[in-house]
Amino acid sequence: MTAALRVLDVPADRMEGEVVAALFFEDVRPLRGAAALLDWRLNGRLTDMILAEEVSGQAGEHVLVADNGKLAAEWVLFVGGGSWRELDPGRYREALRHLLGVCSNAGFSLVSICLTAPAGIAPNVLEQELARALADLPGKRPECLLTFDDDDPSAG
Repeated sequence: MTAALRVLDVPADRMEGEVVAALFFEDVRPLRGAAALLDWRLNGRLTDMILAEEVSGQAGEHVLVADNGKLAAEWVLFVGGGSWRELDPGRYREALRHLLGVCSNAGFSLVSICLTAPAGIAPNVLEQELARALADLPGKRPECLLTFDDDDPSAG
């Protein structure tokens, strides 16, 4: 079964779909990139959870939050990406597989994803990794919209 993957040039908070997803990392504080933008639009919901030590950004974590009327998507999915400093294509691939698995299990059919390309990993490589993870997803695959954020957490 084939699912579509389209690349857009839209900020995370304006991405349409049932859910918009972004990674957050255990060694990036304050939040940066799409996670920071979405958290801000959600009045700091993820930041509050981090401060309460409910989540940290470890690989395998995920938080699903309903839109509060400030986003184009109905839901926001924050997925723990582990350590930004140790992120390589393999770890990024695993985070994307987890993200897609959560979306698939939740029954989402239109998923918007905003990714940041770490230094040394070109955006087209991440697009290919997402396409592979999507192709490997069992069952019904969602349509995916993809955009890139250039707010590199290692730059600040």
